[in-house]
Amino acid sequence: MNPFLDEIVATLSAAAQLPAEDVAELLAVPPDDTLGDYALPCFTLAKVLRKNPAQIATDIAQAATAAVEASPQLAQVQAAGPYVNVLLDRGAFIGWVMDAVRDAGSGYGSQNQGEGRTVTIDFSSPNLARPFSIAHLRSTAIGHAIYRIHAFLGWKCVGINHYGDYGANFGQLLAAYQLWGDEAQVAANPVPELLSLYVRFNDEVEEKPELREESRSRLRRLADGDEEMVKLWRFFVDAGRKEAERIYGILGVHFDEFKGEGDFAGDLDDVIALFEKAGLAEESDGALIVRLHDEEGEEIAPCMLRTSNGTSTYHSRDLAAMLYRQRQYDFDKMVYVTDSRQALRFRQLFQALAKAGMSWVDRCEHAPFGMMSFKGEALSTRKGRMIILEDVLDQAIELTRGVIAEKNPDLAEADEVARQVGISAVVYADVSNRRTRDISFSLEEVLNFDGETGPYLQYTHARYCSILRRYGQAVDAQADTAVLQELAEMRVARCLSAFPGVLSRAESENEPSYVASYLIELAAQANKLYNEVPVLIAEDPAVKAARIRLVDATRGVLQTGMTLLGMNCPEEM
Repeated sequence: MNPFLDEIVATLSAAAQLPAEDVAELLAVPPDDTLGDYALPCFTLAKVLRKNPAQIATDIAQAATAAVEASPQLAQVQAAGPYVNVLLDRGAFIGWVMDAVRDAGSGYGSQNQGEGRTVTIDFSSPNLARPFSIAHLRSTAIGHAIYRIHAFLGWKCVGINHYGDYGANFGQLLAAYQLWGDEAQVAANPVPELLSLYVRFNDEVEEKPELREESRSRLRRLADGDEEMVKLWRFFVDAGRKEAERIYGILGVHFDEFKGEGDFAGDLDDVIALFEKAGLAEESDGALIVRLHDEEGEEIAPCMLRTSNGTSTYHSRDLAAMLYRQRQYDFDKMVYVTDSRQALRFRQLFQALAKAGMSWVDRCEHAPFGMMSFKGEALSTRKGRMIILEDVLDQAIELTRGVIAEKNPDLAEADEVARQVGISAVVYADVSNRRTRDISFSLEEVLNFDGETGPYLQYTHARYCSILRRYGQAVDAQADTAVLQELAEMRVARCLSAFPGVLSRAESENEPSYVASYLIELAAQANKLYNEVPVLIAEDPAVKAARIRLVDATRGVLQTGMTLLGMNCPEEM
């Protein structure tokens, strides 16, 4: 993986007489990297070795000195208080990194760890009874990034949009349409008109509880195949799906399978048969359930297979979809990207299948994410308090266009660049947050070109593209980088070397924010290099060629990382 880190670990573990895995876990970049490229903090070793951390650091450094002096990869080892700092041979290290980037080309960062394995990723999955709001962005952006990261690492990916087109919401919509809907108005402008009807139903049901039966009766008729209900339902679903697919086109999001809940409503008998065969299905107040328990044996909310009205449930339709996917794709991993409020639901599904003897359920994972608010206000469709995603994207594009007009009025294709930057800024703002965190969305912060934002990354990438354009020659992929000895160059190379590990961790934890944080650090080091080290005006041609090679490698990794997050990478801004 990284022979330099391997040698540091081997040298220090031998000197400290500690297991290599313990040393590897502690190794880090020191707070002051002028003292060393990597450091071993000795605080946690004090209990094991029963010495003062500073004394431990001194002993380890002294014991490692001979090995370091004999190494072509390590330059120096020294104690600094409770730290053992190790300096690498800069020319050798930068050369190794540059060769690794060159040899892998656009695939740098991947070790094809997913080769021969299949992952299905259920993400976005909007409720088609509602317009595509800013709240839908989380599952869409996070899931799309998880998909791209896995695909880049060699997995065969199946992106699934299991959209909501069934259940109570559609019963409410069917009732609202028949009670108050204007056929001509809905036909002319279906999505906003249906939203208005949906909100009205949820407003009035508080004062008129009898409306609940209006909704339930229509849902029963739909489940029974009533021609009128089915025709209306299909109209609602087609309108919602058409609108969702238009938004996916704007975001550049791809799916391999579109199947809604309605596609699995007819599989209720098969699901029930599975649990009856296992002796798990039982009647409860007219409904059919599977009883479940927590780790302590206490009963938790059951998995409901069939309602007391005889209709399918969220659980039964989800179970049918899971069984279908296992048969269809024989996946090695299945990931569900939904908000954290669904945690109990997936716990119920996974436990129910495990009790039924489906051992493959161990390969299923829930990747929950926190809730989104808009300037501190939680979003709610039922109350009509929602922000349409396309409106946010349009505003982001318009604000970006204004920034470009002010800072670079002569930019070619300014409208297209504004579109790419504005949309990418919104996407990055979502995936850059730790997945489980609740976030408050602020468009002003999202479009800050100087903060830890998408535009900052894109600007850094464009800056490096500009250097290469002004260089005006092909990059010499064989240029000798042993001449690169500046600390700023070392920092960039060290950051580049970390990319494969970051991607591997993002894959295993379904956490795109690791990539986002990494890119911010790489951009920060790239901008320091730009400001501290002359590239195009370097006097020595060999140094110039080597620095251009470093610039090109950095540009390439920035582009790869941003693409994996679902961002665009304009070459001019």
